[in-house]
Amino acid sequence: MQVKPGQLPAKQLHPRDVFSSDPCLQQLTPGDSASWEVALPSVYFDSFIEVHLYEIFWPGGQIPLWDWGTLAEHNDQLVPKFPAVVLPGGQHQALEIINIESDIEDDIASGPSPRPLSPSARVSDAPVFSVSVAGPATLSMKDRNVSGRLRYPVTVTVTYNAAPDLLDKENPVIFHTFIFKDLDNRNNGFRLYVGGKDGWSPHELNGLLTHHLYRFCFPDPFQVGHSQDLFRVLRPGESCSLTRVVSDFPKNAAPGDVFRYGYKGGQLDWWDWGNFEDHKDTVVWIYGGVTDPKDNEGRPGIMIPASNLIEFTIVE
Repeated sequence: MQVKPGQLPAKQLHPRDVFSSDPCLQQLTPGDSASWEVALPSVYFDSFIEVHLYEIFWPGGQIPLWDWGTLAEHNDQLVPKFPAVVLPGGQHQALEIINIESDIEDDIASGPSPRPLSPSARVSDAPVFSVSVAGPATLSMKDRNVSGRLRYPVTVTVTYNAAPDLLDKENPVIFHTFIFKDLDNRNNGFRLYVGGKDGWSPHELNGLLTHHLYRFCFPDPFQVGHSQDLFRVLRPGESCSLTRVVSDFPKNAAPGDVFRYGYKGGQLDWWDWGNFEDHKDTVVWIYGGVTDPKDNEGRPGIMIPASNLIEFTIVE
């Protein structure tokens, strides 16, 4: 897909005020690099077609706003400088247009949901992990996200309870945190339950999609030891906490309705012995979960049983 140059915003070549908080202004020394997220122009989304593959890439260009020195030395303005810095084109990245957010107006179930995972599912010779969840006792109808959906904050605590009997009791474990951040899932992971006169029933996630989301459709490599936002390290007896937000509620949710929320259980997609320093050169390929190396390189799977359930009530 190509977009006509006339459809894109005109280039700005006038002087620009310098602020240290401006993410578009970077200070680099030889060998350094910088990265940040940018939004694609809206004209691209007018042309995207669902379930189609595209390629996104930088074709090359010039940076006229540059100068020698540091941001502190240029605390007023940058003016166009010639010759401009030439930034060559880079590699192409595959892009897939998909839908992932469930539409809560769809009431067609997809079959029975598996039962929560019990402690008996744990594998021998694997570290023993557990999960607990906590959250407020009430959710106000006024507490909503930017899309207008109710939002209920949850604190997830992951605990490394014990090491296998045959190993050093102080040996740390490093693990990928994807399963604790993934979307609610009817098969494993996190789940919302609705209270009613007949007891508790799971809120079905049926997969009818309401908006476009684009994502890279191939795994990306990450250095484990330099990806503290994706991995955590724990020793036996230690815990760490993560946060997530529940935002998929029944469309008719109203004050007085009671819900429960918890972790159904699941398996860590990747773990290993050691800490960040031990794995500074370890590279894994990630597409949601870790896709390579496969099967955790033969290490026994860490099965984490179901957590406790939070119970909360919707109020005005």
